[in-house]
Amino acid sequence: MTRRNAELRWRDIISITVGLAIGICAFSLAGPRLMTKLTGVEGNFRAEQCRWQKDYDDVRQRACVGTFTAADGSFTIGRIAAEDLFATDPTGPVASRVSGPSADEAVRPGLMSLAPLLGIGLIGFAFPLWALIAGTRDLLARRRRRTASA
Repeated sequence: MTRRNAELRWRDIISITVGLAIGICAFSLAGPRLMTKLTGVEGNFRAEQCRWQKDYDDVRQRACVGTFTAADGSFTIGRIAAEDLFATDPTGPVASRVSGPSADEAVRPGLMSLAPLLGIGLIGFAFPLWALIAGTRDLLARRRRRTASA
């Protein structure tokens, strides 16, 4: 679909639908972790037991179970999981974030691990938005040409 000849065809509607589905899925997967990384409670995670496990796509990662203590000392979570927070067994507390006192997972502060997922989500929203705008502009231009010639 070019900008000059932007007709909204069935394949474009299907592309828009698939793109939106990809974008919505990516943002729904990234949303909870993103909110924890941005607005979560800072503190320290102390690992008690660590092991290697395979992720859903057969990638080995370090999974640990331990305790989390908020930086201000307002609460402590006794049994909490932390995936992909460590490369090796930690010897002391590690800076991390949780969503709140009832959280079940500690995450690494920072946004670099979410960049690929957010990129997929943005691409999933950018193409459908571009196609909708181009198609709408084409339909409006056709309507103006019809009313001008009548």
